[in-house]
Amino acid sequence: MKTRDLFLLTLLLLFSSVYSWAQNADYSKMSFLVAEEVQSADKVKALSLSGHEVKRNYIMALVKLQDEGQEEALTSRGCNIFDNVGNIYIAVLPTDVLAELSLDERIVRIEANELKSVTLDSLPQSSNIIPIYQGADLPQAYTGKGVVTGVIDTGFDFTHPMFNDANGHSRIKEVWDMFTGLGNGYKKIGSIYRSESDLKLMEGTTDQEMEHHGTHVAAIATGSPVMNGKYRGVAFDSDIVLSTIWLASTTTELRNNFLADVNKSIKDGTGDPIWQNVIGNNIRVFDATEILAIKYIMDYAAEHKQPCVINCSFGGQINLSTDFTLANELFSQLTGPGRIIVCSAGNDSDTDLYRMKPQGEVLDTPLWFNLAKITRNVSITLRSDKPFTLTLQPDIEGCTPVTVNTEEIPESVSDNNYSKYIDITNEANVYGIENATKKLMKNGEYAYEITIRVPDNDMNHYNSPSAQLKIEGEGVVEVMGTYAMASFTRLSLRPTNCPYTVNTPAAFSNVIAVGAMNYRDELTNLNKTEHYKTVYNKNGYNQIVSWSGTGPTLEGLTKPDIAASGYNVISALNSLMSESEYKQNDSYNKNIIDTFQAGDKDYYMYAESGTSMAAPVVTGTIALWLQADPGLTPQRIKEVFAKTAVHPDPSLTYPNNMYGHGAIDAYKGLCYILDIPDHIVEFSDHQPEAVNISLQGNLLVLGGISRAYVNIYTVGGQLLRTVETTDGTVNLAGLPAAVYAIQINTDSPSTTGSTLVRLK
Repeated sequence: MKTRDLFLLTLLLLFSSVYSWAQNADYSKMSFLVAEEVQSADKVKALSLSGHEVKRNYIMALVKLQDEGQEEALTSRGCNIFDNVGNIYIAVLPTDVLAELSLDERIVRIEANELKSVTLDSLPQSSNIIPIYQGADLPQAYTGKGVVTGVIDTGFDFTHPMFNDANGHSRIKEVWDMFTGLGNGYKKIGSIYRSESDLKLMEGTTDQEMEHHGTHVAAIATGSPVMNGKYRGVAFDSDIVLSTIWLASTTTELRNNFLADVNKSIKDGTGDPIWQNVIGNNIRVFDATEILAIKYIMDYAAEHKQPCVINCSFGGQINLSTDFTLANELFSQLTGPGRIIVCSAGNDSDTDLYRMKPQGEVLDTPLWFNLAKITRNVSITLRSDKPFTLTLQPDIEGCTPVTVNTEEIPESVSDNNYSKYIDITNEANVYGIENATKKLMKNGEYAYEITIRVPDNDMNHYNSPSAQLKIEGEGVVEVMGTYAMASFTRLSLRPTNCPYTVNTPAAFSNVIAVGAMNYRDELTNLNKTEHYKTVYNKNGYNQIVSWSGTGPTLEGLTKPDIAASGYNVISALNSLMSESEYKQNDSYNKNIIDTFQAGDKDYYMYAESGTSMAAPVVTGTIALWLQADPGLTPQRIKEVFAKTAVHPDPSLTYPNNMYGHGAIDAYKGLCYILDIPDHIVEFSDHQPEAVNISLQGNLLVLGGISRAYVNIYTVGGQLLRTVETTDGTVNLAGLPAAVYAIQINTDSPSTTGSTLVRLK
């Protein structure tokens, strides 16, 4: 026998034995990605037995134990624990012990899912903004004082004046930067900055020159007034706590800094670091870092005995093979009285993702591919409790279909990849199934991940953007495409608000999921060179944006929970980005709306669209509400939404899967929390639209009107004064420091209404 043939036979025997090892595991305890890691570990073991030098691999994952205190189930097998919430642990696990872990009765579940991305509208034509706080004054009584507003994101600029108080001191109380590689931060990862001198020295997070998203988001939620109050955030007096996060776009350099810190803290059985030279593929980090970031901010708030609301303007697509059981449970455990998490719903509801084949029927539908986004492969996921056949018929003349019976597809425990092709022009230009795996889910259904190989653009002039997908079988079969890549409607048609497009973690039960409203169609940039009108948002003014994430979730929850301004919002631009990024790059330059100087430096106000922008509007508003009631829970906040949200489309019932409870009304919500409308006669449940209300010391200034009758009440409903003003001012001297309810009455509906003011 030839040497080459002998070697191949040896490998075949090894992989056959590996397959038998793989059966000795409980895959029902694992999420899809963890099961795939078991498969990879088995292949590595086979290579090691054949004499190849291989490195030990690790994953960061969530692990649930039967009871808290059973950590020995993990530590005895070389696992390293970073943190826990009750009996759910964030740990780094060697992949070669995953199968063994799954067989331990003390271990309930092991879970890891794909990394998230920031939820910005990817279309530059719709990335222009008007601030939510222009023309929609928020209550003067509450500014978020004493509340921790946390923002988990990327690309923070500490120097921007929107993060300073009136005396020029930073309002940023603490920052966890995961990516410094210095190992002196939270859980010995990255660095923590606490002092104002540290903030000035660092200027921004490690990714300060790579991204602007976090600065923009944080300023919407918390930004102090700039340009004489022209721009401000919602909770502009709250305490700011920031954290970076590992996202899909995080660079290799930053990832390796993170891994270097993990390397320092994790030891193998000999006491040595798990690897001497950091190599990115030695440890896979999935979505556990977002839990660490949330836990960090929650820990800060608990230490300082403050209520806390955290903004998460990132997310990932739900598909039919993912399982977020532990992540959902953790988010629920981390929330509660004075502990609120707000998440952006996502920006991909213009992708028609979902189809269902009813029991006993046939699904026969086009499947469209976006060849601008994919090269050769695109994945779809399916789910069913019964076998079925799947046929793909490409829209190519003379091309035969590919048919697969799901009973042929191996489970993810197998080291074999299932594929089925048809040749189009030659062996290098094929069409069909590149890879297919299945996994038994905890509810008894099978989930399938199928990678479709599309023809090569450069080699085949018959290349088609679509195929006919046919599914036949007895049971119910669900099918889901991929954002911007595989859809059941031609992607160029850009359908509106398609269901099942709310991202995780917004889809979790105890978080506040936020959709994006359009309150401004047009915007002209600073240089007067670009005048934007609505292009890709098909729903128009005062409606939910057509690409804003739309429910229900796969579990049947109604999402989003609320909607807020997210289209054409102006906020701070990260000034630390390189000159080429924001001064010379057209994509940034055209979205700069305003500028001002602080010290010897120019700062910019920047236009952006996305549910990333809508979420911090709600985050800031909840910070105002937490100042009024520090014990608010997610359930109580949803009750406030139900009682006070505006219903933009009166033809719909609320809550629904486009608007949730409707568009947020910060003022009505605050009044409801304080129980003001119920016991103050003549007190309006809205602020006067055409009056700019402000306090100058003890002088109440009603900008935009001269003559009015003003009633001043305690929040308990006691009438203290009735004043007629002929110059638009009311002197409140003599009233003690407190919150007061103010009713303004004029002969015009636009200048009649109520507000709350706080005398200091």
